[in-house]
Order: sequence, then structure tokens, then C-alpha cells
Amino acid sequence: MPPSAFAQPHRHSDTVVPFPAERRTAHVRRCAGELDGLQGEDARHYWMRVCRELAEELRKLGSSEHQARAAVFAFQDEVQQELSRLHEAG
Repeated sequence: MPPSAFAQPHRHSDTVVPFPAERRTAHVRRCAGELDGLQGEDARHYWMRVCRELAEELRKLGSSEHQARAAVFAFQDEVQQELSRLHEAG
């Protein structure tokens, strides 16, 4: 095989691609468990804080506003699904 077959040009990027927030299973389960034990304003404040912290973390890692928002929405969906699973099992 010619040497050039192994020498592919590589482009390096300074972009950090964070692990998908919705796949952070332990975090999803922890948040769902916390939310399940809260009511009304306490639940709303907790949820807002978690989502803001996640968005801020993602922005610090280099995500754009759009990317961070999409990741938070995906995370929210996973937490909602986990809450549904908790209630189906219970």
C-alpha cells in the first residue's frame, strides 16, 4: 500500500464537543428523583436552576447558544421520560 494511504490530512479544531447532556444517565436520574420529591414553586425553581447550570456548563465548554439550548431541551426530554418511568414502575 502506498505510504499516502495511511497519511490522511487531519484538521484540528479547538471546538470541544461535550458528552451529550441527555446521555448523562446518572444526572438524568438524579434530577428526576429530585423533581419527583418536589412540588409547585420548589420544583420549578430546582428545574430552572438545573437547566441554567447545564446551559452555562455547555457554553463554558464552547457550545454556542443554539447548541446549548438544544442540549438542554434534549436533557429535559430525558428527565421527563425518566419521571414517566418512575411513575409507571411505582
